[in-house]
Amino acid sequence: MSYATITSGMKSSTSDLIKRINTNIVNFQSSKYVTGTQNFLDSNSLVAKVSFLLLVLIVFMFLLRIGVGIITHYLTPSNTPTLVSGMKDAKQTMIITQNPNKAHSIPVLRSRNQAEGMEFTYSVWLYIDDLQYMKGQYKHIFHKGNDNINFQNPESMGLNFPNNAPGLYVHPNKNALVLIMNTFTNINEEIIIDDVPLNKWINVVIRLEGRNVDVYINGNVALRHVLSDVAKQNYGNIYVNMNGGYSGYLSQLKYYDYALSSMDILKLSNDGPDLSMNRSIKVFPPYFSLRWYFNNLFNLNK
Repeated sequence: MSYATITSGMKSSTSDLIKRINTNIVNFQSSKYVTGTQNFLDSNSLVAKVSFLLLVLIVFMFLLRIGVGIITHYLTPSNTPTLVSGMKDAKQTMIITQNPNKAHSIPVLRSRNQAEGMEFTYSVWLYIDDLQYMKGQYKHIFHKGNDNINFQNPESMGLNFPNNAPGLYVHPNKNALVLIMNTFTNINEEIIIDDVPLNKWINVVIRLEGRNVDVYINGNVALRHVLSDVAKQNYGNIYVNMNGGYSGYLSQLKYYDYALSSMDILKLSNDGPDLSMNRSIKVFPPYFSLRWYFNNLFNLNK
């Protein structure tokens, strides 16, 4: 094969390639082909926009749920509040207001109704050292309801009336606790827990499940009482050690809007009382007014 023949063939191939490229360029410039390509690009752009909007919506909903959860966590009252933290003199009255608009209120959420019915639990530590104190009348530990201690009827002297949901008292004449619970048919259903030890810390847990009231002393069941009817709750304040309370100390009054398990109650008992003095009780300096100091300075200068 001669050199001229080879050169001629290469030129022919190159010429054909150039023609094909030119043809494709012309075709691409044609409105028919350009429209198809533009439609493809537009369709992909629409999918991208929709996908982006969906992504933004998903992220917004996720952040909204987190924000609502955080706000709810900090603004919703606890379902297990500590009503009295630390230890206090049981002769000094304390009122835990239930009005959330008032400062220092500790709202108690009403019972969390389960399949078994109404449920709640109260836990408190008591130290009783003298039964002769205010002998002959009920010594107030705490109750939830109104403020109306009876001073007229000798048989119920010291009891609050009518709301006790619940109410816990030291018996007028013996080492026993008296639990009062309002029901819809019996305004004051009374439960007595006998043989309460003196001069020792005891953990008292009151647990309601449906119509069953269980009282635990130091982690052990002291008694079970079946109410005559459904317990009647109220929206009243919680009063602690009204009318002089009792002789001794009280520590760690807590509320739960559900029934604690036996293991949870045992753990409360094993944890023991909080013996740090409650700072809301004015037994720490400064408890003198400025007038006291000025009067003493005046007397020193005489």
